[in-house]
Amino acid sequence: MKRNNMNSLNKFCLLIALIVVLGVGKAMAQKVYPITSGEMIFSTGTTEFTDAYLQQYPGASVSENPLRFTMFFHFTQYWHLDFGNNFGMFMGLGVKNVGTISDEVLYNGAVSDYQNYKIIRRVYTGGVPLALKLGSFKDNLYFFGGGEVEFPVHFKEKYWNSHDRDGSKTKTNEWFGSQTQTVMPSVIAGVQFPGGVNLKFKYYLNDFLNNDYTATNFVSDLTRYKTSQLWYFSLSWQFNTAYIFKGEEARVY
Repeated sequence: MKRNNMNSLNKFCLLIALIVVLGVGKAMAQKVYPITSGEMIFSTGTTEFTDAYLQQYPGASVSENPLRFTMFFHFTQYWHLDFGNNFGMFMGLGVKNVGTISDEVLYNGAVSDYQNYKIIRRVYTGGVPLALKLGSFKDNLYFFGGGEVEFPVHFKEKYWNSHDRDGSKTKTNEWFGSQTQTVMPSVIAGVQFPGGVNLKFKYYLNDFLNNDYTATNFVSDLTRYKTSQLWYFSLSWQFNTAYIFKGEEARVY
């Protein structure tokens, strides 16, 4: 991991520790309740080649990083702690499917000088979000901000020999692979609306891909990347699941 990424991670961990200390200090005044949520994720990012790769293959390029939309599988169980009606925090445990799409032009001496490729890479992650919230909880309207630490579990890559998804595709997948970073810290911010609608933005603090990963397949070789940043917007509906455990129907938060 680069030095600046490590510094960002250290600052992120200090922020998490501070939030936890604040939460424990207010524990006697808190109201705790569970919230369950899924997500619709709209992700994109920036992908850049190294200068050395472009010097060797001047015709190579990243043409575009198209928007990636996914609804499956995203699930997070939150626990909210209210220190009154206007200030609180939440933490949780979740599973997400996050990744990027890149349209690239790569050198392929076996077929032609340069060829178009559409490459989709994604990982399932297990994550721990933690954030502060500020607003009117009785009206279910508040802003929130904090961070999340995710751990990649399952990696998948698939690509086509064009910038469209036409023709055959090549697909590989691996459990606990080395293609992505071992730890994926991020910052989050968003707003909760009445009726359960939740809008969130997430920005990952380090590269999505492990740019030291080598492979015999030149498409899967990640050493050509200088950066592979990832961020997304998500839309979700929040449900207060405390009512399930009381033998009542769940209601929108």
